[in-house]
Amino acid sequence: MFPFLARLVQRRSWVVLIFWLVATSLLFLYAPRWEEVTKDDDVRFFPRDYPSVVGQELLERGFPRDAASSQLVFVFERRSGPLTPADLAAVEQHAAEFYKFSESTPSLGVKKLDTHRTPVIGPRLIGSAHEGPGQAVLTIVSLNGTYLSKKTRLAVDQILEYLAEHPALPDGLQRTVTGSAVVGHDMNTAANESLDNTTKTTIILVVVILLLVYRSPLLAMVPLVTIGFSVVVSMKTIAGLTEIPGLAFQVINITKVFIIVVLFGAGTDYCLFLIARYREELARGRSRQDALNEAIVQVGGALAASAGTVIVGLGMLYFSSFAKIRYTGPAIALSLSIALFAALTLAPVMLSWLGGAIFWPFRPPHHTPGADREAESLEQVPMTGFWIWVANLVVRHPAPILVVSLAVLAPLAYIGARTTASYSQLADLDPDRPSVVGASVIRRYFAVGELSPTTALVENPKVDFRSPEGREKVDEVSRRLLAIPGVAEVRSLTQPLGAPPVSDDQKSMLQRMAERAMRGAVDGRYVSTKAPDAKDVNHITRFDVVFKTDPFSKPTLDALDLLDQTLVAAGRPGEPLHGAVGIGTAGSTSAVNDLMRVTSGDQRRMYFLVTFGVYVILVGLLRRPGVCLYLIFTVVLGYLASLGVTELVFRGLHHSTEPWGGLDWTVGFFLFVILVAVGEDYNILLMARVIEEEKKYGVIEGTRRAVAHTGGIISSCGLIMAGTFGSMLTGTLTSLRELGFSLGLGILLDTFLVRPILVPAFVVLMDRIWNGDAPDRLKPAASQPIAEPIEEALVEAPASKNLTADAVDSCLGQFYED
Repeated sequence: MFPFLARLVQRRSWVVLIFWLVATSLLFLYAPRWEEVTKDDDVRFFPRDYPSVVGQELLERGFPRDAASSQLVFVFERRSGPLTPADLAAVEQHAAEFYKFSESTPSLGVKKLDTHRTPVIGPRLIGSAHEGPGQAVLTIVSLNGTYLSKKTRLAVDQILEYLAEHPALPDGLQRTVTGSAVVGHDMNTAANESLDNTTKTTIILVVVILLLVYRSPLLAMVPLVTIGFSVVVSMKTIAGLTEIPGLAFQVINITKVFIIVVLFGAGTDYCLFLIARYREELARGRSRQDALNEAIVQVGGALAASAGTVIVGLGMLYFSSFAKIRYTGPAIALSLSIALFAALTLAPVMLSWLGGAIFWPFRPPHHTPGADREAESLEQVPMTGFWIWVANLVVRHPAPILVVSLAVLAPLAYIGARTTASYSQLADLDPDRPSVVGASVIRRYFAVGELSPTTALVENPKVDFRSPEGREKVDEVSRRLLAIPGVAEVRSLTQPLGAPPVSDDQKSMLQRMAERAMRGAVDGRYVSTKAPDAKDVNHITRFDVVFKTDPFSKPTLDALDLLDQTLVAAGRPGEPLHGAVGIGTAGSTSAVNDLMRVTSGDQRRMYFLVTFGVYVILVGLLRRPGVCLYLIFTVVLGYLASLGVTELVFRGLHHSTEPWGGLDWTVGFFLFVILVAVGEDYNILLMARVIEEEKKYGVIEGTRRAVAHTGGIISSCGLIMAGTFGSMLTGTLTSLRELGFSLGLGILLDTFLVRPILVPAFVVLMDRIWNGDAPDRLKPAASQPIAEPIEEALVEAPASKNLTADAVDSCLGQFYED
């Protein structure tokens, strides 16, 4: 295949160019725009038996008017004292005007409006400060869209524009906005900002690194054009997959960040390997045509093998059940395949067409007649300095180095193994975001769970919940739910305002009359009195639960698990809800809890599949199962250590009204998949060179030479990859900053510790344990003389025939030929 590509690029370069132009034109003609097909909603497509799915279905059947998916909360507060009649009148006028606005703008998807005047729930929307004289009142807007959907983000944008033009409030009365809809809006806005910042930073970083590496503008342009073109084609191709009938492919918005970062990192590496081999062949005296042909043939196999681990590792994510993971991994894998093909076709065409001018303002690599070719090659691809020192150190003292390295990584890995995943949306946002500011205001007057109460729903065809028997059952379940740690309030048929019911003999006549007058409204709010289907009437009841903590935090999710268990237990024989055929929970907290459930299952599945897939590739390439198992171990160790350091750093930087809840759930997941894939990519390059060199010089000398040969350019590639991942630190989402930091750190650990130290030290140590210390073991099978130490060969005898000056990018060439 690669000789064919080399001939095609050399003899029919116009065919390559036409192919790319035609393919790109067709994509632009027929593929939809990325923005038209992207989805940014995490809380979709859960299995049908998950509590949030069951709860939403029961809510729509029993309470269609209340079946909202998210909430926007207006918070009006007077910090200096109680709310005045003028304040409450202004809030009421504000609600009336906003209702007119929502009626004239159906795209907002407003389902209903609850104010302090709303029957039953209204009095609970006024709260006094926990400390100080202040008072606040809430207006709750229920929206159709889920809190992370694009529809909700656009609706909140319109609402914020409306508020900016709204007349001023009375002096001293302040208004903020929050709620699950605003949290989702701020999440999506921050994600888009992060995408823009990351893209700009990545491109600038790669340009600077390429100019520093090559110092030739045209030579630096080759990778930039190749990868830039690959990014555009990849995004159009992925968007086009959504149009294929039966495939049902989804495009997740955040995928764009990974495509840009990974392609500019890995794709630039591919081009670096190709160009390095091209320069080496020119330095050996080959013509430009022969040098390019040799570079494609030798590097093609190397790049296909190393890229294969990344592509397979990410492709394994397709077996996830959660859409955000299931489609993100294969999308990045497909993009890498396109980048690899572009690096082996487009980049060589540019190298061929630009000829010697590509090295301007420097002279192209060349061979001086009469000079030693190996010596000249070594001058242009030297093996001196730091990596020779590392190679010698590792070969001479493998055991102490291995012990020290493991001793350093082990405590960090222990911390990484004990990290907990956070699903808190508020913790992912900067403190100045509207939803976070509003949440801080609510905390002063209410339980923070008022941001997004959870609705528990029960369907029981054998119980009429409006009957005395039904009310007794609801009362018993309400008491059990209120006893759950972390629950601040339970509102139900028997305690509509959250307070436990009082016996009739303890009520005044006026209280009893008021209760009877309100019974119809209370029943309509908490029992399915107006269900569209007659069989559901009075057989579905709801419990509105307010938690004490952030609706998206781990303590709240733990409390929700207890709530689910309590309801299930209440449905057993002899319990108050026996005979229930449907029990579920609705609201943003329930959706996030199901998100945690589905992603936790995916994580366990992916840890096995990705590791197994990469291991199979390693064994197939290297033919050494024991060594391959150790390679997997070193990368997993690096992953855990990176996770541990990230936990320590971001816990130290954490400043929030909420306690530290752990790293975002996406960090551990994507860090594992990408590090295992990319880490083994670099390990393949090293171990293949070890295998190649040990055939000539034996295990120890071969390992020494392999580390020295591979050190320079693989480390350069690692720095580029770490830099592109590090560009995610410029994002405004905490989760992206955590992921960018951990990925950059993980790549650096792999590049400068795992690959050049842990792996070769193990190879040398195992050889000494297995074969003993007899010096004869260094001799190759063909009884060739043992090579001089690398540094002596360079300094004293640079033309030595025992020292092959192959560039690192060709390290798999002989391996594939063999």
